[in-house]
Amino acid sequence: MKSKIDSRDLEILQTLQNDGRATYSSMARQLKISEAAVYTRINRLIASGYIKKFTAILDENKLNFSIGAFIGMKVSPNKYEAVLKQLALYPEILEIHDVTGDYYALLKVRTKDKESLTNLLDKIGKLDGVMSTETKIILRTIKETTALPLQLLTGVRATHAVQKKV
Repeated sequence: MKSKIDSRDLEILQTLQNDGRATYSSMARQLKISEAAVYTRINRLIASGYIKKFTAILDENKLNFSIGAFIGMKVSPNKYEAVLKQLALYPEILEIHDVTGDYYALLKVRTKDKESLTNLLDKIGKLDGVMSTETKIILRTIKETTALPLQLLTGVRATHAVQKKV
């Protein structure tokens, strides 16, 4: 069960979304509370599931994962769960979403080149139950963020989140 959070917790979450390396002391100064209080609140937010994990966001182009795509999939309903489990094993698939509309699932993938994307599409297409796929290659990214719009909740000051710039 998730515990309730207050405006200070929301400010801590906003700060961590903007800078996951923010120190307890800098947050304590910003919030005008002790470092121990920040530490306690962050640990409670982790234990309550508000913070899933801390991670670095890597530059896919500098690491030569230059092909990004979205793949819409139609799958035989009686094979759907098995297909999803198989897809989750592919490291090129970054996200799998169960969606409404024309497709059963929407995948976000990242590969090194067009040949790698072709190989991935071939593997997906051979999965038992996959009826069809439709691939949309990403030409450029205008906005991409993992930050939730916490400023829409009460008690959070509007701050400018760091977003990927084009």
